[in-house]
Amino acid sequence: MDNWEKGKRAHLALSAVAAEHYDEIYEHSNFATGSYMRYELEVIEKYLKESPAHDLAVDLGCGTGRDSFFIARHFSQVYAYDFSEDMIKVANRNKLTKHAGNILFEARDIEDGPLPLRNESVAFVNTAFGMGSFVKTPETLLREIRRILQPRGIAIFSFYNHNALVNQLNLEWRPALAARVVKDEDALEVDFEDRKYKIAAKAYAPQEIKKKLAGNLRVIEVTTFPTLSALFPQTLFNNETARKLCTKVDNLLSTNLDIAAGPYIVGVCQKGGAIRKAEPSIGYERVLELLRFHNVAEDIREHGPVRTMDDVFKVLKDSHEKMVKSVLVAYRVEADGGDIRDAELFLIGIPANSKLDMGRLSKVLGKKRAFLRFANQMEVEDITGFKVGSIPPFGMPKRIPIIIDRKITKHDYVWCGTGKATESLRVTIDNLKKLSACTLADVSKPG
Repeated sequence: MDNWEKGKRAHLALSAVAAEHYDEIYEHSNFATGSYMRYELEVIEKYLKESPAHDLAVDLGCGTGRDSFFIARHFSQVYAYDFSEDMIKVANRNKLTKHAGNILFEARDIEDGPLPLRNESVAFVNTAFGMGSFVKTPETLLREIRRILQPRGIAIFSFYNHNALVNQLNLEWRPALAARVVKDEDALEVDFEDRKYKIAAKAYAPQEIKKKLAGNLRVIEVTTFPTLSALFPQTLFNNETARKLCTKVDNLLSTNLDIAAGPYIVGVCQKGGAIRKAEPSIGYERVLELLRFHNVAEDIREHGPVRTMDDVFKVLKDSHEKMVKSVLVAYRVEADGGDIRDAELFLIGIPANSKLDMGRLSKVLGKKRAFLRFANQMEVEDITGFKVGSIPPFGMPKRIPIIIDRKITKHDYVWCGTGKATESLRVTIDNLKKLSACTLADVSKPG
C-alpha cells in the first residue's frame, strides 16, 4: 500500500470519528476553519445567480451536507457525494430534520470512476472544504466536472495552498486551524479531539491552480482565505474585536494574488457555450422530466383507471411485495398560543402488502408520534400536484423528503405509480433511488 492509500485510509478513520459532530466542532473549535466554512457559503451564494438554470447541482466532498443544504434551497435537485459512508449516514439523517427532499446523498469516491451523470446535465458544481486536494490527479476531477457541466454552468473549486503564510512560519502555538499542510509531503495534519491524523492531500500554489483551471474552464476569480485568522491561537478569538478585525482583514486580502497567503484556494469557473433555461414543472410533468433526465426508459404499463392496490394487483399480476404504495405523512407542529403552523410533509414508500409503522417512522424522523398523521386531500393535491390514490414515490416538491422502506430494496425491480391512474412503472431499485433521492429506513409492518 503506497502513502497515498495510507493517507486516504487515515482520512476515512478521521471521518468515522468526526461525522457525528463534524460541523459544530470544526466551525466553533477552530475559528480560522469556521471562518473559511462561512466564506465558502458566501462564495456559493454570490455565484448562484450566475448559474444558467436551477434544476440540478452537484456537491462533491459534501461531508454531512452543510453546503448541500444551502445549495438545495436554490435548485430542484442536488446530488451530493462523499467518499466517507459515515459522513453520508449523518447527512441522510440531517436531510430529514432539515426537510430537504431534493438531495441525494451517496457514498462515492471520485477517484473510482466517472460520476453517474449525463454529459452537460449539471448547472452548478461545488467542491467543498479543500476537496480538490484530496484527488491524486486534479486533472481527473477537472475533466469530469467539465464533462457534466452545462454550457455557462458554474463550478467552485477548493484546494489547499502550500504557499499559505501559516505553512511558512514555525509558530510556538497551535493556530486556530483544524488542518495544516505537511511540508514536503502530500499530506495534511489534522487535529481532532486531541488526536492528530495525517491524511492524503496535495497542496498547490494559487497561480498553479489558476493555470490548471484555465486549461478546462473560464476562470472568473481565484481567492485565498483566511490569511490572518489562520496565524493566531484559538484563545485570541475569545475577543469579539479580534474576530471582527481578523475577518475584515482576511476579506481584504482574499483577492490579492500577489500575497495569496490564505490556507485555502477557492477558484470560481464557468463553462462556455449557449445558455439553456429549464422550465419549472410539478406533478406528472415533473415525473416525465425526471424519467427523461435520468434516462429511465423502463416498462410503463398502460391500463384502465385504478383506485386501490388491489386494482393494481389485478392489472399487473405481480407480487404485492413488488408494488410500492406511496403514503404522504404530515407532522403537525404546535406553535406558541396553541395555533397550528403549516404541516411538514414526508412521502413514504412501502410494499403494497404492508402498513406504515408510525412508531418506527417517528423514530426515524425524530418527531413525536402524537403529531404524525396521514396528509389530507388538500395537502396531497394542492402541494404535490397529484391526486389521492395516484401518488408516485418520486417527483415531489423539493421540500418533501422521500423515505423508502428497506424491504423494497431486496427486489431487483418494483412497480410504482407515475402520477396517472392509468399507468404503472416497472423500475429497478437503483433507478428508483435516483428518481426519488430517497432515504432508506425500516418503516413498515405486516399488512
